[in-house]
Amino acid sequence: MKSLTLLCLIAALAIIALTACQQQPESDASPRTAANASAASASTPVIPPPAPASASTAGLPGDHATTRHYRIAIDLPPLPANEKSLADALRTTANHAKRDFLDALPDPEQMPEFANRQFEMQLDFKVAANTPAFTSVRETGMQDTGGAHPIPVEAAFVFDRKTGKLITLDDLFTDPDAARTALANFAHDTLLKKFMANAPKPGEGSPEAIREWKTNMTQMLGDGTKPTSVNYSVFVVRAGTAPDVASPGLTLIFPPYQVAAYVYGTQTADVPASVFAKFLKPAYASAFAP
Repeated sequence: MKSLTLLCLIAALAIIALTACQQQPESDASPRTAANASAASASTPVIPPPAPASASTAGLPGDHATTRHYRIAIDLPPLPANEKSLADALRTTANHAKRDFLDALPDPEQMPEFANRQFEMQLDFKVAANTPAFTSVRETGMQDTGGAHPIPVEAAFVFDRKTGKLITLDDLFTDPDAARTALANFAHDTLLKKFMANAPKPGEGSPEAIREWKTNMTQMLGDGTKPTSVNYSVFVVRAGTAPDVASPGLTLIFPPYQVAAYVYGTQTADVPASVFAKFLKPAYASAFAP
């Protein structure tokens, strides 16, 4: 029975890996950016998420809407007034997601088998960490439009509180290629140890099945941790031990399909600042504590 289960899992892994690019929307692979905004006074009060602009929401339902054919649930965090550009980015992302979701719904007249099915989209934007230099927001959720399983959503937004801009990972470094290589080596080794700790043991499957599991796992992990900008587009800056303490490092986020099969879900790697400190731009050197 264990051998049969393992073989089924391997087959599923191969199928998922081959279809990953088709099933995961491109928009879920990287964080979004927004227009720059001037920073307001640090004493400004916390405000709720901004109301949608009419031009960007024409014909769109609200953030919490239910009909016979769909259900939408989107939660946005309250943010300080001096982080308006971050709030605007989250609002724009939510509106685009609603539009994409509605456009992807099957037409019940052309596909009557879906006429009585209610599809669903859930998005949750949460402040993952605050540091003196950055505010990091993580977006998680799913979109179900009739596929074999819901499409997972993973994205992140890192806001530079001094400049009032959203940044990418490469923006932190003087030599982004070298920094990504260091991050990639750390992430690969960290995740490999995790996966191998849960590898099938002798007796839990045939030697051939175990070898195939390891081959598939190492290939997917190797591809997903290559030091490309796309592979390292989703990250957050970790919070320190107190609000006024520099960050101890980064959390790299790998959505389902990137480094492992769908059944393993999202994977993360906490990277200490010592791994990348020498690559930081001078403006960000004091934002991290190696």
